[in-house]
Amino acid sequence: MANGQRRKQALSLSKKLLENNVFRFLISGGTSTAVDIVVYFIVFNFILYKQPVEFLGSIVSGHTAALCISFSAGFITNFFISKYFVFSNSNLQTRIQLFRYLIVASVNFGANYFLLKFFVEFLNWYPTPSRALAAMIVAVMSFLLGKYFAFKVKTA
Repeated sequence: MANGQRRKQALSLSKKLLENNVFRFLISGGTSTAVDIVVYFIVFNFILYKQPVEFLGSIVSGHTAALCISFSAGFITNFFISKYFVFSNSNLQTRIQLFRYLIVASVNFGANYFLLKFFVEFLNWYPTPSRALAAMIVAVMSFLLGKYFAFKVKTA
C-alpha cells in the first residue's frame, strides 16, 4: 500500500473519530481529568503538604481540600471543552448550559467526594491513585448527564 493511500485512510479515520461525540468526550474528559489530577497532586503534596487545613472554623482533610481546588480547575476546563468541542451542536443558551453543567458537576463532585473518602479513609489507598480511580468511575455518568441534560439539543 502506498504512503498516499495510508495517509488518506488515516485522515478518513481521524475525521470519523472527531465526528464521534463519545470520542470527543473522551478527549475532553481526559484533558480535564488530567488537569484535575495534576492540580490535585500539586496542591495536596506541595501546597498543603498533606496536612489538614482550617476552613470556616472547621478542620478539612488535606485530600478533601485538594479535591475542592482541583475539581474547580477541572470544572472550568471541562465546561469550555464540552461546550465548544464535544457538544457544539447544542442550541441552548450558554447561561443555561452553565447552570445545568453546574448541577451535573455538583452531582459529580458528590460522587467523587464519597468515592475518594471511601478509597482513602476506609480502604487506606494512596490519595492520588484514589482520585484518579474516582474520576474514571464518575466519567461515564458525566457523559450521560452532559449529553442528555446539560448540553442536550432542543428539538423543534
